[in-house]
Amino acid sequence: MRFAHAYTAVAVLIALGSIGHVDVARAQAPSALKDQYRRPPARPVENKALVELGRELFADKQLSASGKTACLSCHLPDDAWSVREARSTNDSGKLTSRKSQTLIGIGHASSPINGWDGRNPTLEAQAKSSVATGSMSMRETPTPVAVEVIEQRFRSNPTYVAKFNAALPGAPINIDTIVQAVAAFERTIEPEQAPFDRWIAGDEAAISTSAKRGFELFNGKGLCFACHGGWRFTDDKFHDIGTSTTDRGRGATLKDDPQMQFAFKTPTLRSVAQRPPYMNNGSAATLEDVVRHYEKGGIDRPSRSPLLQPIKLNDQERRDLVAFMETLGPSAATR
Repeated sequence: MRFAHAYTAVAVLIALGSIGHVDVARAQAPSALKDQYRRPPARPVENKALVELGRELFADKQLSASGKTACLSCHLPDDAWSVREARSTNDSGKLTSRKSQTLIGIGHASSPINGWDGRNPTLEAQAKSSVATGSMSMRETPTPVAVEVIEQRFRSNPTYVAKFNAALPGAPINIDTIVQAVAAFERTIEPEQAPFDRWIAGDEAAISTSAKRGFELFNGKGLCFACHGGWRFTDDKFHDIGTSTTDRGRGATLKDDPQMQFAFKTPTLRSVAQRPPYMNNGSAATLEDVVRHYEKGGIDRPSRSPLLQPIKLNDQERRDLVAFMETLGPSAATR
């Protein structure tokens, strides 16, 4: 592979102060670059009983106000722990305002802040807000259900009482211990082994020649690595990539930060081909549409990330980038 062209691209970003000089070394050394994408071992599970309790709660519709919606409803394993719709239906029977984010690899995140707009400081806080006032709360109906009612459902269930006692001996069954279990489970959701991982490990036949060219483009001319670097393919940061005109994203919380207006958290690209449509608002139907969005650069405004630099790709290069991204999830034969 040739990475010389990446040096110029990276130099532009350094001049803008967007990335550090360490990335120049990555652009110049293909073998070292591949090492940056080598996946670590799975996170150790400290409390297996808590994780198994969380797994059960994650799928239990009794955790919602109506008793008809579960966490699983918007985070389906077969859809890479997301959904294939631009918006999901919440517990009030209304459409959500954003695409459900994938939970893949979330336990490895470099920051506990999560959600498209980063309003939740932890996974526990996200689950709690969803149940109490969010998508599982029936808040958009005349008959919202109090959290205490939901708690009582689990306190009155002998099977759950036994499982809570095993996982958290002596702790009460309340919203805090419920979401503690759910978050513990979510942190165990690891990316599936992908053809890309086998290639990184040394199996040259694991991915196609087109995908290998796509990897080169991803880390060079395409500038994708600036936000989607590392084995999880995300920097866990917030950027305005020019998709939304009404949803202010992180800017709704950080109103005085000009760079955070219309900024959304960089999603992982693990298993990305399994969960169209794309972007926070589901505005890109296919991965090729995503690539073309970055070629155009999105909406030009003061908050747009300086990492979005003009790129021009031909049809083959677009196909190569898509072929590469398709290697980041399990092959069709193993799904």
